[in-house]
This record gives sequence, C-alpha cells and structure tokens, in this order.
Amino acid sequence: MSATPILVPLDGSDTALTALPVATILGQIARATLRLLHVAGSIPPDAELLNRLQVLSQELEHATLDVRTGEPVEEILRCAEEIKPRGIVLCKHTAAAPSTTLGSTTTGVLGNASCPLVLVPPERGATPWHLQHILVPHDGTPRTSVGFRPAVELAERAKAELLVLHVVDVNATPGEPGSLAPSPYMDQPQHEWPAWTSEFVRRFASLCLLGQVHLRFRLAHGNPAREILRLAMEQSADLVVLAWRGELEASRAVVLKELVSGAQCPVMVIRT
Repeated sequence: MSATPILVPLDGSDTALTALPVATILGQIARATLRLLHVAGSIPPDAELLNRLQVLSQELEHATLDVRTGEPVEEILRCAEEIKPRGIVLCKHTAAAPSTTLGSTTTGVLGNASCPLVLVPPERGATPWHLQHILVPHDGTPRTSVGFRPAVELAERAKAELLVLHVVDVNATPGEPGSLAPSPYMDQPQHEWPAWTSEFVRRFASLCLLGQVHLRFRLAHGNPAREILRLAMEQSADLVVLAWRGELEASRAVVLKELVSGAQCPVMVIRT
C-alpha cells in the first residue's frame, strides 16, 4: 500500500459516512490507506461514538482511525499538513437542512487545503461507488492543464474514460498567456472542432502526461456550470474534476459553487 493516505474526516453523523464508499474505491485505485479522522468536541470523546468509529475502521481494509480534540477545520488542516494526503474525501454537508451549498467545515477545508478535495453529495447515501467515467471541464488555459495531473493519473489507474468538456464563451478573452482560444467559427464545429481538439491534445500532453488514458471531447455553448451539470447527467459521470484558482469570495468561484450545489456525483476540486 502507498505510504501516502487518503484523509476522510468524519463528524460522527450517519450523513458523513456517505464519503466512505467513494474514499474506499479511490483508496483501492491508488493503493492508498484510509486515515479516518474524528475531531471530538469534548474531552474525553464520547465513548459510544468512539467505539463505533473504531469498529468501522477495523471493518475497512487498510484503514486507521485518528481522534483529536479541537476546532474541526483547524484539526483537519493540521492533520493534512502532517500526513500530506493524496486527497481529502468528505461529505459536502452533514446538517439536516443546510442553509448553504457547503457546510461550514467543508468550506473552511476547501478554502485552505492544498491537496485535492473530493466533495461527496450526501444524497447518494451508502450506495456502492465505481469509477468508469470522469468529466473534466477545461477552459483551455495552461494552468488548468497542469492542475489536472491528479485526474489523469486517477483515470489511468482506474482505466476510466476521461471526457473533456470545453464550454465556449465567445465574449470571453483569454486571461492567461498560452491559453487556447476558441475558434471564431465554433458555430461550424464540423470544420473547426477537429483542428481545435488536435491542438488541445498537443498542448495538454506537453503539460500533463496522458499515458494510456482514453480521451473523448465535447463542445458546448452557454453557462459553464449548467453545461457541466447537463453533460454529467447525460453521460452518467461518476466524478467531475474541476480546476480552481483558490478564491471563494462572493464574486469568485461562481462555476465551482453552482457545480457543487447541483452535482449528483462527487466533485474533485484541484487547486491550481
């Protein structure tokens, strides 16, 4: 097994356990152990809950349990800094009636963690999870290509298909040197799309080794978040991977917030 684990924060609720089927499969794919982390709100921790978590960690293959006391976000980030996990897998919220898209703990971890974060919708419950189709929205920028290295590695290990979606906004201007701008003739994809995809593969491969990954491409016009959600449903995506600049202010991360809010499958967020 890999010495680099996958961190799975659990707050003791049944809802938080919906992250485990996803974390388990990711661990098997990466040959990584699972580090279950519970941050207790009292000293000593609740004995009944602690026993339940210990039994759970023993039932899971290659899993260990870490119990700490303190503020959840701080302790999760401290643990991540210590063990340098391959990623953090957690339920996007565990409250019965959340008033926001993400719970406060998840928001705090998302805003400060440097490793990939997999946000699991609680609605999926304990249903077994598999990884066959990965949807990757791409804006054509070099930074996004570099950010997808973990996704490409995951797809290769899992022998999963990587479906790359490019949503065209003809009014947008490239904000990064070396960006691949959409063709001005995207309304005639039969002529321009093959050339664009060839150039994309050439640039993408120079920044992120593709190995034996099976790539497919889709082109869409309109609101990026809505098109991502539509294609994720249409193609039965098991995972959506989104590169993110790391800013959560009110006017930032619009696509991320809409996507996490509406996605019915886990979303991997990679800070670029």
